[in-house]
Amino acid sequence: MPTRSRGRSIALALAAALLLLIAYASTFAISYGDWFRSADTLLAADVARLAPARITQLEHARDVEQIRAVIADARARGLKVSIAGSRHSQGGHTYSAGGLRLNMRSFNRILAIDTVARTITVQSGATWDEVQRAIAPHGLAIKVMQSSNIFTVGGTLSANAHGRDLDVTQVVEVVQRFNLLLADGRVIDVGRTTHPELFSLVIGGYGLYGIILDVTLRLAPDELYEQHAAVMDYRDFPRYFAEQVQGDSGIVLMLARPSIDPDSAEFLREIVVATWRRALPGRTGSYALTEEANVLRDRFFLGLSRRFDWAKSLRWSLQKKIELGAGQQRLVSRNNAMRPPLVPIELLTYTSRRNTDIIQEYYVPVEHFVAFMDRFRDILRSGRVNVMSSTVRYVSPNATPQLAYAPSRPAFAIIQMSNVGLSADAQAHARDVTRRLVDAALEYGGTYYLTYQLYPTAQQLHRAYPNARRAFERKRFYDPDELFTSQFYEAYGRTP
Repeated sequence: MPTRSRGRSIALALAAALLLLIAYASTFAISYGDWFRSADTLLAADVARLAPARITQLEHARDVEQIRAVIADARARGLKVSIAGSRHSQGGHTYSAGGLRLNMRSFNRILAIDTVARTITVQSGATWDEVQRAIAPHGLAIKVMQSSNIFTVGGTLSANAHGRDLDVTQVVEVVQRFNLLLADGRVIDVGRTTHPELFSLVIGGYGLYGIILDVTLRLAPDELYEQHAAVMDYRDFPRYFAEQVQGDSGIVLMLARPSIDPDSAEFLREIVVATWRRALPGRTGSYALTEEANVLRDRFFLGLSRRFDWAKSLRWSLQKKIELGAGQQRLVSRNNAMRPPLVPIELLTYTSRRNTDIIQEYYVPVEHFVAFMDRFRDILRSGRVNVMSSTVRYVSPNATPQLAYAPSRPAFAIIQMSNVGLSADAQAHARDVTRRLVDAALEYGGTYYLTYQLYPTAQQLHRAYPNARRAFERKRFYDPDELFTSQFYEAYGRTP
């Protein structure tokens, strides 16, 4: 009897230990704190939660007259207005303390699709997922879009986002025109020849000049692509890109991922380069829009890698073998090349009271890529940055936006996601490392993306964007009362 009782006790202890292990493991995939956190609609923040601020009023856009009335009421009450979409910028671009936030997500109707001219006219609160669902049945696809399709069309224009297309890289290149609601309540139709200055200010202007109401965009055929991948040393990448990617007219999209294995000598040295080329005639594949799968599994591995370097090594191995399909060939439609599971969304959802995931992006002329990557790696290592992922894309020059991040020279965009603490000391450290990274980009003739944190100094911003002073001056010309504002504008552009 004592032996049986002892055996039962051991079994119960093992079961309890197993349950505790399962509960602990689940915390890498599930944010249990969200279950007990009540939503405060007047506490505004973006996805990074770096600088939350209490706003006075939250409004959801419904129609043009309602939006106009909201703006008029805010002006009469002396409230500043910030414009929000999916809120994935990370520098307070969508809110200001004590102000009014106008959420555009419900302003999302598809207004017109022209299958002959291959254009779509859509309200600015529509997401790219909603656009894809509208155009896919017509055999059409998006020409330029950032990695994920959760962002709003208006937000993408406001940030002048870029994608993986090699022919047309920045969204400014596919915008035909848009309606803009100014601070005085007027609605004007803005295009390259009608109000060209506003066209250059609003695209990449982060909502400071007015409210984008609807947009007409150029589309592309929803073609079938063959996905290939090759592994190489980062020093070979520029030549490979010039000869094997740009030199091949059949290749349409490109994305490269440097190693995130911190324990390996290959950290940010080994690169997997994925390309998508037009499939040969006769190849068949599915054009049905894909959805995200295995979210909890993938969140578990991502969560592990936030805490353990060995998990980063494992993730990198999986990225090479599974995610990017190194050594394999895959068929995918153009729309699905810009959708989950190829570009996951739910996987990246993460909330913690202690830390957060941030994204940063640096644009470096193609000829300086190798030298910048050496400096980039040294700064990240010496700064003990918890790097979660890294990506490289190509950006062709375009000087149309006043705040152009690649105005004159072809560049590689080096994007990194890292996990940083939310404490004052951790944020001070992240700010210091970021400023060193910005200085490195500037030294090599590059810039950084204004969509993210407010870590860079005003001096760094004006070095990277020499037109910024004029852009802010013209903001006050079109909006003399500075009705439209944000933490970003208050940090860098507000009237002294």
